[in-house]
Amino acid sequence: MKEKTLVIRRAQQEDLPAITEIYNEAVLTTISTFHLYPRSLEEQVRWFESHNERYPLLVAEEGGLVVAWACLSPYSDREGYQYTVTDSIYVRREFRRQHIGYELLSYLVEEARRLSYHSVVAIIASENIPSIRLHEKLGFVLRGVLKEAGFKFGRWIDVCFYQKMLSVSESS
Repeated sequence: MKEKTLVIRRAQQEDLPAITEIYNEAVLTTISTFHLYPRSLEEQVRWFESHNERYPLLVAEEGGLVVAWACLSPYSDREGYQYTVTDSIYVRREFRRQHIGYELLSYLVEEARRLSYHSVVAIIASENIPSIRLHEKLGFVLRGVLKEAGFKFGRWIDVCFYQKMLSVSESS
């Protein structure tokens, strides 16, 4: 039996069609994102270009196929939030529940530490139990819930804020 090898690396421009395909599937079928309409490749190019050394964008490959992607993004464009980032992780449907999200989030947390961020915030729909469990497994703590902050698929959805402290005050 051939063992599968997962390769995590920085995303390249040529990965953008696969990244967009994975994201658009989530847009159309899940509450993992509150975008309501698929993103065009042109929109994704601008988004891709906003990810740089400070805000890494990663892909996970298996057998040459991009099966997932993850990134760190600014929590806010206001300067006082410069040491806090948010994470995003999206896995191709047929590759979910294979530990790929865990590998990517672990890598992102280490990247956030390396980049001297103070904390990582995850904004997760309350019904997205797999993402909540993943973040909790890696030490993220529930900091609050916004009631009915999102609206998708004809219904209101609560949104949870999870946070992982990366600095000395990690126990807070």
